[in-house]
Amino acid sequence: MALKKRSAFSAIVYDRYGSKKGLLRYLIYKILWICGAFRPDSSIDLSQVKRLVFVCSGNICRSPLAETYARYLGANAVSCGLHCTDNHPADPRAQAYAEKSGLDLSDHQTQYIRNFEFEHGDLIVGMEPKHLRELNKMALNGAKTVLAGAFCKTPKPYLHDPFNCSAEYFGLCEERVLDSVRGLLGK
Repeated sequence: MALKKRSAFSAIVYDRYGSKKGLLRYLIYKILWICGAFRPDSSIDLSQVKRLVFVCSGNICRSPLAETYARYLGANAVSCGLHCTDNHPADPRAQAYAEKSGLDLSDHQTQYIRNFEFEHGDLIVGMEPKHLRELNKMALNGAKTVLAGAFCKTPKPYLHDPFNCSAEYFGLCEERVLDSVRGLLGK
């Protein structure tokens, strides 16, 4: 059976945004960003942040890479997932990407957010606006929330989950995660 050739538009959508839903959400959140939504709270003083808590859906692609990179850059960081179970390794593609970037995710184990204890001085960094909505309904022990992509060189309020996406988008998303950590830490 011959593989169906993707159209140029389809290739752009799947390789730059992950999926049609990813493109749609990107556009919606970008418009909301332009209108002032999701921008980091200007009262957040990073010198007062004791720990960065990176959060994504499954804690296997985006948040473990952000945690590991933040630690590599000297920050105190952890990660957890909103929709996962405990004790699973990082996605093999995330591990390969990390290794290519000089990082090691081989010891990563998922942590479900309901089994995670927030501490005073945490800054919670979500990957998507819906993560912030979910987080803000939880008891966060006074922690503030921000979007990772808000700290990219070119702000991206929505970092679509790369789990079921093309290799091209997976790499692009993970690079955006690294960019957001550098921006957050001022590196």
